[in-house]
Amino acid sequence: MKVIVQMLVTAALTWTTSCEEVVYVKEGDAATFRLDGLDPTSKYLYWSHSKLQQGWLAWLHPMVHDWSVTQDARWANRLLVSKDALTIKDVTQDDFGSTVVFSRLVDNQGDITPMKTFRISKITVSADPKQTPLLIGEAVLLSCRVDTPPGHRQPSMYWLDPAGEKMSPSGGQLQLVVTSRDNGRWSCVVVRDGGEDRASLFITVIDLSPAPEYPVYTSEQSPLTIRCPFAGNVSWKQFQSRGVSEVRWQYTSQLLGHQIIVNKETLLTFSPPNAEQGWRSNTSRGRSFDADFQTSSLVLSKKHWRAEDRGHYTCSFKFSERTFLQRVVSVEVLQVVSSAGSVLDSGQSVNLTCSLGKALPRDHWLKWFPPERSATRFLFSSGRPGPAQIVIPEVGPDDGDRWGCELWCNSTRVTWAGITLTVNRRLSTGMLVSLSGAAVIIAVLLLLICITWRRRQRKTRRRRHHVCRCKQPKPKGFSTYDDSISKGLHFQTR
Repeated sequence: MKVIVQMLVTAALTWTTSCEEVVYVKEGDAATFRLDGLDPTSKYLYWSHSKLQQGWLAWLHPMVHDWSVTQDARWANRLLVSKDALTIKDVTQDDFGSTVVFSRLVDNQGDITPMKTFRISKITVSADPKQTPLLIGEAVLLSCRVDTPPGHRQPSMYWLDPAGEKMSPSGGQLQLVVTSRDNGRWSCVVVRDGGEDRASLFITVIDLSPAPEYPVYTSEQSPLTIRCPFAGNVSWKQFQSRGVSEVRWQYTSQLLGHQIIVNKETLLTFSPPNAEQGWRSNTSRGRSFDADFQTSSLVLSKKHWRAEDRGHYTCSFKFSERTFLQRVVSVEVLQVVSSAGSVLDSGQSVNLTCSLGKALPRDHWLKWFPPERSATRFLFSSGRPGPAQIVIPEVGPDDGDRWGCELWCNSTRVTWAGITLTVNRRLSTGMLVSLSGAAVIIAVLLLLICITWRRRQRKTRRRRHHVCRCKQPKPKGFSTYDDSISKGLHFQTR
């Protein structure tokens, strides 16, 4: 058997180069050998390798109906076989220059005939500087080289950028001044007879993701976190590897032109070389914010936003190479304001305004939610866009509760704001007269009670003068002998 295999391999190597297909592969990648245009139908099918000392790399027996592979340790867990292709995974340096032959049994005489031969050749891709993170504006040279076997013509090559766009290099080399679009996988495509092979490398470009098309919306007294994401999921650790000297969050209420910011107010600063100092702020506005780094973004957060927080927030990174990266995020705060305050009297007039402090952007609209018992609720029950201002000529007790206002962009709810009104009942003229009459009646009754009580007190005092306070009181209508003597003596004295 060993002699037969060696004879087959020798016969394959003696074929003319026109019968041999070159497969270019990068070390560590997978090489796939396809039987395009060749009908593999047969009783017995065989794959052999020029560096396999004995046996077959893979074979198909008609009684088994499944492929068997060699037990040679060099190909353990590296072979994947299908009906019309063989794949060798994790190609090593030792595989380059070798050949793979597909054979089959074509008659009943036991003759195994080679049908197709493949030669494994090396493709090498590199980047200069090597794949360290690059800052936007820096230059990089991409190179692609192939080892073409003798007797075969040099293949043509081109590059595919991360977006899949074709770029034709000169001699396999491509010079770039990188932008954020260049972050990702670059592939060198080798065009050969019978197909295409490719090898890839990754370029990491440090940049910030573009700002959102629309502002970030919130409402008064609501929390909000502003994100400054890194482009291409680059990590904060990779940012630091390029020497970030300072990170800032800044605020401005004005934006002129295309992201031209004036009168910046620094909210928070952070210096990675002095990380132990943490985030620093010298303004009262900045002290109400918190900032931190997440896996692939910088964030700025605040628990309670106010109307005066409307504006533009800029995150910026300064590198030791004097390179700056920045991103501007606009924040809009929705607010509901009452023209007469939140505590009203019944019958009072009031205007409720829901706004961003300026005209609504295109495709934005408002939706009001009056209290359940309010008479104005039926006006907004259809869900149609509502006005920015509601005029209530006379508020009633049923209007006292939570008034809500939603901001929508087309069919998407953006944010919500609200205000709670307290309506005190106002007394009418009839009610005032009735209350006054009742107060007079109560006052008269109290006066009569007081007079009656004082008269009884006086009668009680008069009765106390006729009460006998003798130690031995005597019954009324009777007199004793001593009383008669006293009376007689009295008469005598007169």
